[in-house]
Amino acid sequence: MSGGMRRFLNLGLYDGHRRLYLLRRLDLSKTGFFHPTEEEAAAHGKVLPTLTPAKARATNRRRICNTQDLATADAAAPKIVPPKPELLMGPPQLSPCLDSHRFVHFFPTASESKVVLGDRGNRMLRFNVVDGSRYIDTLPCLHGVKKMPMAISVPPTDSHLPDGDDTGDLYIIDGLLHPDKAEVRPQFEALVWRGFKPSAISSRFWHCDILPLPPWISHHEHAMVFGHALVGGSICFSICGAEGAGTYCFHIATREWSKAGNWLMPFNGKADYVPELGLWFGVSNNLPCAADLSGIVGGEELSPNKMRIWNRDDLPEEWQPKSLHQPIAVSLGSGRFIIVDFLDAMKFNKEWNEMESVKEFALFTGMEVAYSNGESKGTMRGLRMMKHKSRRYMFSNQQRIEAVL
Repeated sequence: MSGGMRRFLNLGLYDGHRRLYLLRRLDLSKTGFFHPTEEEAAAHGKVLPTLTPAKARATNRRRICNTQDLATADAAAPKIVPPKPELLMGPPQLSPCLDSHRFVHFFPTASESKVVLGDRGNRMLRFNVVDGSRYIDTLPCLHGVKKMPMAISVPPTDSHLPDGDDTGDLYIIDGLLHPDKAEVRPQFEALVWRGFKPSAISSRFWHCDILPLPPWISHHEHAMVFGHALVGGSICFSICGAEGAGTYCFHIATREWSKAGNWLMPFNGKADYVPELGLWFGVSNNLPCAADLSGIVGGEELSPNKMRIWNRDDLPEEWQPKSLHQPIAVSLGSGRFIIVDFLDAMKFNKEWNEMESVKEFALFTGMEVAYSNGESKGTMRGLRMMKHKSRRYMFSNQQRIEAVL
């Protein structure tokens, strides 16, 4: 493993039984998602088959899980013992008539030891783990409610925080946009650091800035943010609505937009850049995906030969994907990922051909992307995805995972 590998995953959960939001930290060194040596990985791992983009779009997600029996899958994916909560938080004291079932959101930062939390009252808190101690500090409030917030963490520069705080800036956009109402309800904002004043060295100066939406969609009544990726000094968003689809790039330094084209990136949600491979990785049509986005800011459309999609064909038919919860890909560094699938474990009565019971769980799987045959960085030739090990996180007491960061 590389020295830059992450050690923890931050899990944001909601406990409906106690009406509490929980933050748990999963220690990756104790869960064994990866084979420890290349020899063991070669012997016990599985190289996933590739799909063309057209075949991936046509794949029926409810029928790819049929090549392994349930007993074998259960044995290959032991249960995770949930770590103790690091933070318990009640929902904000707001009107229960608000049209949302989520009152607290969990956002990533550039550091695995920090998580930002935002509530429906637009208040922002930051949870920190420093030298074994836990504490919370406050950040500026957002200016408008985000019903389906998507957050992009931008790593700090060397001069960003002279006190060693490595949170970086946080850009938050509503996944469900109403561009025609942007003047009355801000839908794209940034929590940014603006440094110290010489006369107040102990004070930190965070600001929350309202940012414009792409001007090309300003007349739309509604639109959906399909996916996003940090590409150099720009944040690229794929947005689709009733009036068409497009990919737009927000340039952080100038705060201006450019249009890449009338097409969408292949990713659902976030795509992470892996510098060792020169590629971006995420989930496409619920399957692991890699793509070269390096030319997107200049308006270069992503061609099929600049992406790879891998099939998941080793799950039993009793493990059915949840239709309203997309898988999540979390980069650990050096081409390693955790893919989180949200599944229903269904028990069937084969004799009567009907379902008897359903139990929800999340399947955490260690994946590794690497080149074979000595191929060079930034190409698709020789790129392969290896599945290492899986673990099941079983839900109880009306719990659900809201975020994996």
